Amino acid sequence: MTPSRAGAAALALLLGGIGCRSEDPSRLPGITLRMLVPANERPFWLPLAESFARSYPGVRIDLEEGPVPTDLRESLTTSALLSGDGAFDVVYLDVTWTAKLAAAGWLLPLEDAFGEEERDAFLPQALAAGVFRGRLYRLPFRTDVGLLYYRADLLAAAGIAPPRTFAGLEDAARRLQSPPGRWGFLWQGAQYEGLVCFFLEVLRGHGGSWIDPETLAVGLEEPEAAAALDFLLRSRAPGGISPEGVGAYKEEETRHLFQSGRAVFLRSWPYVWSLSQREGSAVAGKVGVLPVPTLSGAPGAGTLGGWGLAVARSSRHPREALEFLRHATSLESQRAFCEPTGFAPARKDAWRDPALLAANPFLADLERVHASAAPRPVLARYAQASDILQRHLTAALAGLAPPREALAAAARETRIVLGEAP
Repeated sequence: MTPSRAGAAALALLLGGIGCRSEDPSRLPGITLRMLVPANERPFWLPLAESFARSYPGVRIDLEEGPVPTDLRESLTTSALLSGDGAFDVVYLDVTWTAKLAAAGWLLPLEDAFGEEERDAFLPQALAAGVFRGRLYRLPFRTDVGLLYYRADLLAAAGIAPPRTFAGLEDAARRLQSPPGRWGFLWQGAQYEGLVCFFLEVLRGHGGSWIDPETLAVGLEEPEAAAALDFLLRSRAPGGISPEGVGAYKEEETRHLFQSGRAVFLRSWPYVWSLSQREGSAVAGKVGVLPVPTLSGAPGAGTLGGWGLAVARSSRHPREALEFLRHATSLESQRAFCEPTGFAPARKDAWRDPALLAANPFLADLERVHASAAPRPVLARYAQASDILQRHLTAALAGLAPPREALAAAARETRIVLGEAP
């Protein structure tokens, strides 16, 4: 089954009653706004939906429970918007979806509904990720940035300073690891978007770039790209600092290993901090955080991530949907969602909110790192470009293609995709 057919089939099941609804919204009085959220986040969205319903009597938020993997939800969202039947009113979208959905004409522009003062309430990088061709289509809801976690206790006991360079990371990881019980460095190496996020951090740290969104120049055949891929290959090679199985790891596999004390370093996202400090964690009180490393030792630019909210152009209730965006991105809602989850908020004032800081003191340090977060290229065909990079990186990591040949092939295919883009 092709991805589009798979998405359509899954959407038909979801809208046919496999979701988390207990009644038919069409039979309920008033207005129902529908929104797809991942199953693991739905419990934290419910209080926001309930508080909105109290503030707007007669308007109900129907939270459809979708799959956790981002690519599956993207397929469901695309299929729903493509149908044009108003299946979803509010769109919960990843930072990389904006250009694709906006270019297709599926989202409403937001700048007229949200004035300059309201827009200025958000972190600049997070807000900019919702702009396509000069128009705002997405309000940031929660934000992310790639980070380097490390075992502060192990480094301190060995008299090793927290590393700022790739060479320092490799040296410290090699000195402190004792595989297979404890590995030096964990990262996301599976064939999915997480591999792209990490590779781009290493690529930027070596002074390279992937795609220039303005000129569409592709930098994968430059020496910096080869050096970045060599770092990944060297890490998981026999006798390296990462397990060979890292080529199949995503966020949660790496987090569980690190949190159980089985790694010295971990590249991941801000949510790991609060989970690592919980009761029962083998590393509670032992974790430090750094910007991703670079060749020079200057603070690295972690990949910008995060999720935001948009209004479907096919929505039958756009005014109410816009009000839900305003409600969900308020300080009160950011507090209600981010305090129990450990996610980083998208509003500036939320980063200084006493309740959030008490629940997650890590925010005070994270704000400085987030200021240098680097977005992925804003492209209508980002998904195709990412898939190309994922496939060829995976081929190189699996030993199925020489590294430089893999990068050259990725560059050629990427140029074809970009050349055909509108």
